[in-house]
Amino acid sequence: MATTPKERADLLSLWIKPSSESEKVQQDRAEMMVRKAVAARSKLVQSGLLVYTKGSYPNNTNVRIDSDIDVVVELRECSYYDYKVGVSPSTEPPAPYKGDWTPKTWREEVKSALEAEFGSSSIDGTGNIAINVNAVPGSRPSIDIVPSFFYHRYDDSDRRTWSEGSCVFPTSGGEKIVNWPDQQLKKGRKLNTETGGRYKSFVRVLKNTENFLVSKGTMKELPSYFMECLIFNVDSAVMTSGNLDDGYRATLVDLWQRLEAEESTMKMVEPNWMKWLFGAGQHWTLQDGKDLVLASWSFFGY
Repeated sequence: MATTPKERADLLSLWIKPSSESEKVQQDRAEMMVRKAVAARSKLVQSGLLVYTKGSYPNNTNVRIDSDIDVVVELRECSYYDYKVGVSPSTEPPAPYKGDWTPKTWREEVKSALEAEFGSSSIDGTGNIAINVNAVPGSRPSIDIVPSFFYHRYDDSDRRTWSEGSCVFPTSGGEKIVNWPDQQLKKGRKLNTETGGRYKSFVRVLKNTENFLVSKGTMKELPSYFMECLIFNVDSAVMTSGNLDDGYRATLVDLWQRLEAEESTMKMVEPNWMKWLFGAGQHWTLQDGKDLVLASWSFFGY
């Protein structure tokens, strides 16, 4: 626990660092191996697909000793769509897809491709969303592969404007989950530039803090993406105030004030600016955010 300005400065200087060079090499190798697995499966390639990373790896918010990566294998032969909330269609819907792919068959084909490349003993396909390839220490990190579909959200009734995303269907059933990786990447980079790198640095600090507190059993584990979402909502001027210690302290204060007001204002967003941070379908609650900020404040001895 950091209790003095020097202890905080030393810890902040350590925890703002991204993945090490050796971890980066392993992450790159893992991505390359997934691409190789998919490319070797002619049925996948012929169907039209896009393979890309998402989450903390491409967004450069990985922390050291926590270098898992997420890779999306996105089918483009067919796509799913919705209309923006409050918008009703005024034209005939697009022609329905008549091909062979369903969420189940697409997942099975992606899983078969991974088994051919990595070996069936390395694959865990029991997850609700992702297919996991286990880590090999010193060679590659754990990889979560998400079999997804191209997605459109139409913003007007006659489908002349839209936003492009990706969607995945949980194996347990229920509604599809829509993600906006391109928007997240671009807006995160913009904010990081505006803050001279403090946005992503403070995301790593908060992730490291949560990792440490979870390891000590003093709080429950939260999704890593949640920490990125929280810091994204802090004003640039707050993050850039003073030295690192001043800026991080001000960031926690700003976050607490926003979380206190959130129940009535509902203004906090995900880094993609396409989804509200709290509400139905999220894997965290407003109280989770408050608990994390309070625990972080106490940990740093502010």
